[in-house]
Amino acid sequence: MAPAIVLLMIADWVSPPLPEKPLRLVVVVDDDDEMRAMVSAMAQDALPWARVVEHHSSYRAFQEINAGGADLLITDCHMPDLDGPALVRMIREQKFSVPIIMVSACEDARELGERAGVDRFVHKGRLSQELDPAIKSLLPR
Repeated sequence: MAPAIVLLMIADWVSPPLPEKPLRLVVVVDDDDEMRAMVSAMAQDALPWARVVEHHSSYRAFQEINAGGADLLITDCHMPDLDGPALVRMIREQKFSVPIIMVSACEDARELGERAGVDRFVHKGRLSQELDPAIKSLLPR
């Protein structure tokens, strides 16, 4: 009987439980409720182990990032309180190293986002094709 107990103890020692994947925080900001919900759902599908939080206000998104950081920001370009490029500049000026994806349907958004410091740009008309790979390129598993 004693050898069986020893075997069980050795088996438990040989195969310890794997550590859980650290939770990642994805912040999504868009003033359009439907678009924000869609982008958030796509981000959650791309990163099922992440926590995705939504904000309708760039200021709120900035407060969240400033208070505790984020692993990824996905932002719209044109918003009423503070536009996406201004939010990106504020984040970059604070030296936050968070990767940023800008999503927009506006023609000038790509240039505005790139000048502000975004890492990727995805046109809203191509979200279903381009958002998932953009997210995964910035936050690999």
